[in-house]
Amino acid sequence: MKRFLYVSIFFLVCISCNENKTGTTKEPIEAVKDDATETFKMLQGTWVNVQDTLSTISFEGSTSTNSYNGTPNGRTIHFTIGNNCAAGQTVTISEKDKYINTTGAAEECYYIKTLTKSTLELQLVASDLTLAFKRP
Repeated sequence: MKRFLYVSIFFLVCISCNENKTGTTKEPIEAVKDDATETFKMLQGTWVNVQDTLSTISFEGSTSTNSYNGTPNGRTIHFTIGNNCAAGQTVTISEKDKYINTTGAAEECYYIKTLTKSTLELQLVASDLTLAFKRP
């Protein structure tokens, strides 16, 4: 009988935790948007390619632009930050905010190997190509 009483109390507590003051069920918490993540914030700005210092990539909001010798290549690429690749590329491990997914004509997925205030290393998931950047 005591077990039944404890189970009943447990269910009542669980039900009351899912109700707000008006007695209706709470709405699920909205997912955090890309622009609110630390990774997204740290990517913003211009990065210089370590292999070729005339080559840069700039992240502004949810777009990126590649430039060479100060001249943009004319293509703006939209991207999102995610826990995995979005473009159907197989990745066995999901990691929070460790993947950059580009959209549009250039759908690619990059794994963020390193991201600090001064260093960015990206690995193109479809190959073993690693791109290294630093802040200017």
